[in-house]
Amino acid sequence: MLSRDNVIRFTVEAVLLAIGSFLLIVLGIIGTNGLERARVQEGYRREFTAVLAADMYQPVQSDLIEGYSGVTEVYEGLDSIGNPLGFVVKVQVTDHSTGNPIRLLVGVDYNTAQLTGLVRASDDPRTSAISDEQVATILEQTIGQQIPVAYGVTDENTASDDVTTGRLPGLNDGIYYAQTLSADRSGYIDYVEMSIENGVITTVQWDAFNTDMNIKNRRESSLDGVYEVQGLNWASQSYILCHALMDVQNPDLLAMKSDGTTDIIDGVTVNIRTFVNLCIECIENSRAGFDKDMYNAGLQEIIDELFEADYESLGVVNDDGNIVFSFEGYPGVFLGPEGVRLNVRQKITGDMTDYSDFDSSEAELSVEVSGNSGNEDGVRVSDTSFEQDSIDGIPMTEINTYIEGIEGQLRQTSDIVTAVNTAYRFLKDYLHWMA
Repeated sequence: MLSRDNVIRFTVEAVLLAIGSFLLIVLGIIGTNGLERARVQEGYRREFTAVLAADMYQPVQSDLIEGYSGVTEVYEGLDSIGNPLGFVVKVQVTDHSTGNPIRLLVGVDYNTAQLTGLVRASDDPRTSAISDEQVATILEQTIGQQIPVAYGVTDENTASDDVTTGRLPGLNDGIYYAQTLSADRSGYIDYVEMSIENGVITTVQWDAFNTDMNIKNRRESSLDGVYEVQGLNWASQSYILCHALMDVQNPDLLAMKSDGTTDIIDGVTVNIRTFVNLCIECIENSRAGFDKDMYNAGLQEIIDELFEADYESLGVVNDDGNIVFSFEGYPGVFLGPEGVRLNVRQKITGDMTDYSDFDSSEAELSVEVSGNSGNEDGVRVSDTSFEQDSIDGIPMTEINTYIEGIEGQLRQTSDIVTAVNTAYRFLKDYLHWMA
């Protein structure tokens, strides 16, 4: 007969053995899932890198895909910390010379809506008469250009597409940045990052990080349904607003009303005052040559001096490298002489120049651009897609890029361009892009 001590010992050993077995099973499942995820991502990278380089890819789950004519699969490309880089859209169109299908992968940049790649999909049945060389020809004419696309260049359009687009004077090229110095009631600190090339605003990003670093950025929270606003989700409204600014090149032209809203941008119902103010600060920083790196270094210096400690040791840097600190408890930090409110650049440099009223004589007020997107040398009187009011169901007023197409191969040009424009129509509906 077993003693009481032996029974206890055997019971403990049995429990420990059961726990150990359970942990081994769990670790095995985790390890297997991890290997499976790595295998899946490696497969994605092999297929998608050619059209959109990203650290990881995730399938887009949307009811919109089902039944959307021509679109079979959609993937979002992300960087190493989960920020969106763009989309890979698998499109199937008909090769009208044979009646057979062709499947193409279309890569589109998230911020600029520019084409990043166009190749035949790995599961294409290869029954189409369209060759890889023909696809590559269209890619060569469209890569780096904003979609949607029309093909053929006519005398009429060559003359009318050369327009003078206004731009702000005095802008220096580079990346510029500004953030609010106090958090809002939800704990968010807004920021705007702006890229300027050849004196033209080329990209704009508006988002907000939270003083509670366990809370996702406002864009991600809105897509998750946690942060809600009236109308479209906040991420879509931010995207629309940023592209509206790139179109008009001047925050004053966004027609902000006294209550901070605007009536002229379809789909935007949020208060845009913070966005406009941060854009103006970025523009003034550009004129002063105070770029993003200088801004962040200045913000670090201010915090270091305020607490007499290294800002990193204070734990005010989030995973994205943003300095997360609200100065609402330190109102005197940004007060200048006679109570003037200073921004980061003014606080650090002491430069109180009024860059809002830049001397227009110091810079050209306009830049000549062509809507033909690099095809100014080619003039085609026939074989055009824009002798009508629309192409692929897209009004001609939405067309951003005109290409020459494949010489003497109108039908093949049309089929390949249709794939690109189908990806545009889907993303426009999915992201609520403004026309």
